[in-house]
Amino acid sequence: MAKPIPPCPQFSPNRSTPHAHQQYELKLLTPMFGGGVESRIIDVSFPIRPTSIRGQLQFWWRATIGARYSTPQDLREAQSALWGGIGSDDQNTALQASQVRVWVDQVRWEKAKQCAQFEKDGKNPNRFRAAPKWNAPFNGTSLPYALFPFQGQLAKGGQRIEVQPSHFIQEAQFRLSLQFPTDKCAEIETALWAWVNFGGIGARTRRGCGALYCKSLAPQDVADLKAAWQRYMPELYPQRAWPTLASTLLYHQKECANAIDAWDRVISQFRHFRQGIDLGRNPPSEEDSRRPGRSRFPEPETIRAVTRMRCTRHQRISHIPDNAFPRAEFGLPIVFHFKDPGEPPDTTLNPGRDSEGNKRERMASPLILKPLALRSGSAIPIILRLNAPSVDTVELYQGSHPHNLLKPTLIRHPDLANLTVYRNSPLNCSQFLQAKTRETGSALDAFLAYAGSDMIGFKEVTR
Repeated sequence: MAKPIPPCPQFSPNRSTPHAHQQYELKLLTPMFGGGVESRIIDVSFPIRPTSIRGQLQFWWRATIGARYSTPQDLREAQSALWGGIGSDDQNTALQASQVRVWVDQVRWEKAKQCAQFEKDGKNPNRFRAAPKWNAPFNGTSLPYALFPFQGQLAKGGQRIEVQPSHFIQEAQFRLSLQFPTDKCAEIETALWAWVNFGGIGARTRRGCGALYCKSLAPQDVADLKAAWQRYMPELYPQRAWPTLASTLLYHQKECANAIDAWDRVISQFRHFRQGIDLGRNPPSEEDSRRPGRSRFPEPETIRAVTRMRCTRHQRISHIPDNAFPRAEFGLPIVFHFKDPGEPPDTTLNPGRDSEGNKRERMASPLILKPLALRSGSAIPIILRLNAPSVDTVELYQGSHPHNLLKPTLIRHPDLANLTVYRNSPLNCSQFLQAKTRETGSALDAFLAYAGSDMIGFKEVTR
């Protein structure tokens, strides 16, 4: 562990409004990536940044307390009054100071390590193998499926490394200090509870990276989690124009001895739903058992239809739709890479334009997959679906060139779960069938039905 950063000077509490001062001891539960000034890059001299924590707390304040407000304008004014920013004063914008102080001290962290490395191809020493070799604790797990943004990139032809695999910090601990008006204690504690248990620090927290543990905020067991959920979120609110907590929380009944095992369990189920044999993919062919079978999702056929490019070995599968992108619900962008000659080049699926016609390149996933630490020391895998606006339109790009999509282009539709017209649909496997999945044709609904099946074993937290 590195030497601790010297503590910050004490903040003077002399203000006209009474203020509370709270301190919390936190530590990393899962490895942390990114979190520095540069995206996905760890600042090795200052990895735990108060500005990042402030941003996380504001997000979870919007997701919890913010659900009370019915319009984005009301939310913005309330957020600015508490956290600072541009507020509204008789229709004139005014910069408002934050009422919340955030700082960290007693920071200790383990030296950053590289998550993977590219190795030379044994058959061709002038090239690297296409897939990197993952280091501990990721090797031998399904976790690389969620960590692909950090795996690095080879230059075309595979003869040199264009982007090295990312570094991560596996162990870190720090003291978080908060100062805020005493009449805002309930709001701050609610946001803090949600952030520690459902969020994280650094990059890719919605896929479990940088998960945190705080003994005073961790539930003792699932019953305690349900009680805390009811205490912090006593009311249910309708969907807002921003993500709120939450429409669905699933937990696995079997506790894990450590957070990595719990994280691996939930990611492995997500991977199986999207890529598993006889679910997301066909079995490998008899000619080449090492080659994955063809995807049962419709995106590859849709891209082939849009680009009018197809390898001769991949003839059209008539029952798979060629006008649908159901996996857009899991978050965007998605980069599609075809390996065989004659197939479409790399294409990127982005969310459709906003109400003012501006191009959008990102839609955060409403699905959070992570381990949740219990006070006993064990951990449980959880699946949290935020109550977020749905993606209704998408755009497909090859580089900066947009493609004209077929009309209609489906994201959710009952036909996508109709086995009569779409045989072997991954959105309607018979053993996981639920009426809601059949009615909506939603990939999100289908995954939750899959995870909640008796065979997989996730259960919903009921309120």
